[in-house]
Amino acid sequence: MNEKYPLPDYVEVGRGKPVIMLPGMEGAKEFWRYQLDEFGQRYRTIACGHVIRRPTLSARVADYAADVLRLMDSLGIEKAVIVGESFGGMVTQEIATAHPERTEAIVLCNTMDRVRRGGFGLNMFTMTTLVHQFAFLVPASRRKSLLNWVGKHRGFVLDPSPGNDRLVDYILEYGLYPGLGGYLDRIIAGAKESYSEKLTRLKIPALVLRGSEDRLVGPETIVELVGRTPGAELVIIDGGGHCCQHSVPEATNRAILDWLERVGY
Repeated sequence: MNEKYPLPDYVEVGRGKPVIMLPGMEGAKEFWRYQLDEFGQRYRTIACGHVIRRPTLSARVADYAADVLRLMDSLGIEKAVIVGESFGGMVTQEIATAHPERTEAIVLCNTMDRVRRGGFGLNMFTMTTLVHQFAFLVPASRRKSLLNWVGKHRGFVLDPSPGNDRLVDYILEYGLYPGLGGYLDRIIAGAKESYSEKLTRLKIPALVLRGSEDRLVGPETIVELVGRTPGAELVIIDGGGHCCQHSVPEATNRAILDWLERVGY
C-alpha cells in the first residue's frame, strides 16, 4: 500500500550519526524547527513529516512506520535514533518493536503506548480543548488571542509557558496541514494500537520525555510507559506542555542531547 504514496516530506541538516525526528498528529516537519540547528551540530538530523493519506478503516500505525523506513532506505540510513512526538511517538514505538534492527535508540516525547482518555471529563481541560478546536472557525484576526487563552489554562496541546506564543504561531500555520481526511486516518490508526506488551521486550536505550504541564498525556500514562520499557529513563521538562519542543526548546534540546551523550551515541 505504501507504494501509492510519496516519501515523507523532510529536511536534513548536519553530519554524523543519524537522528530522525517524527512530529505529532499534524504531521509537519516544521515542528522540529527549534531542534534542527542544535542537533545538526552533532548529528545528521532529519526532520520528516507524515505522509498525508486518504482515510481508511484499515489504517495502521505500521503504515506510517513503513513510510519512515522507506525514507531511511532512500537516504542510505540502515539504523538511526528515532525521536517521536505524540502520534510520532507511537510511530517510533512501532518501528522499535517491529523493526528493532533499524533503531539505535528511541526518544518518546509526550506520547502513550495506547490510546487513553487523558485529562478529558467535566473539567476546564475539556472546555479549553473545545475552545482550541473552535478557534479555527472564528475570523483569523481573533484566533491567536483565543489560542493564547487556551494556553494560559493548559488546554489541549498548549501550555502557560512564555514560549507558548511560538507554539500558537506553529499551530496557526500547520494545524490544518493534513486536512480532515489526513487527521481521520491517523486517528483511526492510533486508536487500534497497543504497545504495552511489545515495549517489555525492547532491548535498545529509551528516553521518555514529558512536559510537566502536559494535560493531554497525563503523568500516570508516562509512569506506565516508563515502567514497561526496560531501562527507560524519564526526563520532565519543567514548565513545558505537550509540545515542549516549541514552548521550552532550550531545556528540551539539552535533555535529549545530554541523554544521547550518556548512552554513547
